Amino acid sequence: MIRKTLALFLILLFVNSTDAQNYKYEIWQKDSFLRGANVHPYKHFSSYSMREPLEQKNINELKSYGANLVVANYPGVFTYYFPYEIDSLHLINLDSIVSYSRNAGLYLVIALRSGPGRSLQVFDSENREDEILFHDTVAMKSYLKMCKFIAERYKDEKHLIGYNFLLEPHADYPVYLPPIFDSTYFIFIESLISTVRKVDSLVPIIVQPLGWAFPDRFYTMKKFNDPFIVYSCNMYFPHEFTNEFNDSTYPGSYFYRDSLVNVDTTILKDLFYNVIEFKRNHSAPIFINEYGGIRFKKGFLNYLTDLHNLFLDNGFHFAFYIWKSEWGDVSGERYGDYNYLKGTNKENQLEEIDNELINEFKRVWKK
Repeated sequence: MIRKTLALFLILLFVNSTDAQNYKYEIWQKDSFLRGANVHPYKHFSSYSMREPLEQKNINELKSYGANLVVANYPGVFTYYFPYEIDSLHLINLDSIVSYSRNAGLYLVIALRSGPGRSLQVFDSENREDEILFHDTVAMKSYLKMCKFIAERYKDEKHLIGYNFLLEPHADYPVYLPPIFDSTYFIFIESLISTVRKVDSLVPIIVQPLGWAFPDRFYTMKKFNDPFIVYSCNMYFPHEFTNEFNDSTYPGSYFYRDSLVNVDTTILKDLFYNVIEFKRNHSAPIFINEYGGIRFKKGFLNYLTDLHNLFLDNGFHFAFYIWKSEWGDVSGERYGDYNYLKGTNKENQLEEIDNELINEFKRVWKK
C-alpha cells in the first residue's frame, strides 16, 4: 500500500511539474494574446545585399509601440546546399535576435525560410527554385538535423514560445519537379515533430498547410497527435492587391474561387471559414504568421483594419510582415513599400513618421 501511494505521488508530482513548465503553450491558448511583427536579420534586405543588421534599439522600438511578439523570419542555420553544414553567419544572426527579444521583454517565434534542400530562392517571384527537400532523403535528414540543433540550442530560452520550422511550404506548386501531396508533407511534419520532441518535449511547434500556407488550404490540414501544436497560415489575399504594383483597391473586384466578386469583409471571413472551423472543432490555437501588403495601395488602411477585426473576433494570434526591413538592389537604392512607418504616401521613401497605419497597429497591440 505504501509503495502504491508513493508511486501515485511521484506520478502526480511529474504531471504537475510538466504542466507547470508548459506555460509556453498556455500562452497560445489565450485567444489573440500574441500580437506583433516579423523581422528579417537586416534592415536592408535583398537578394543582392544583406547589410545593416538589425539592432537592439529596433526591437525595443517595436515593443514601445505595444507589440508583445517578434517573429524571426530568418534563414535556417544550415546551408541549403550539400554537404549541409552550419552557416555561421545565419547562426550569429539567429543568436542575436534571441538575445534582442529577450532583452526587450518580447515573446519570440522563430520561423525558418530556408535550410538543407530549401534555398531562399524558393520565395523568388522571377527565378523561383524548387523545394528539393521533399525529393532528396539526404536533404530531408539534414533539415531534421538542423531543426534538432536549433531546438537544443534554445530550449532554455523562456521567452521563445514556438518554432515554425517550415515557413510557407509550397512543393505542391513546383517549378520543375513533380508536385508533392499532403500525405508526403504530413509524413515529413510527423518526423519533424518526433525529432524535436527528443530534445524538447514541450515547446510549441507551428505547422502550416501546403499551398503557400493559404487560409483556404485548411480544408486539408491534419490534426496531429502531439498536444502542443499551433496551427498557422499566412494572409496575402487578394495577392493582386497586397503584393502587385497596379491600381487595384480594397474593397474591390477580384477572382475568388473562380468567380469575380467584390472582396470585402464578408469575403475575407469566408476565406477563413476552414481555419475558423478547424479552431472550433479541435480547440486549436491559430497563428497568422504573416499578413500585410504594399502600404500605399488605395484602401490599405481599411484592409488592415478589417483583417485585425477578423483576427480578434476569432481569437487568432497575429504578426504582420514586416518590421524595419526594406528591399534594395545592387545600386543601394531602397524600396520601403512594406515599411508601414512611412505611411500611405508612396512618395515618402525616406522618413519614418507617425501615421494612420502605425496608429492601427497601436490600436490592436495595446488592447
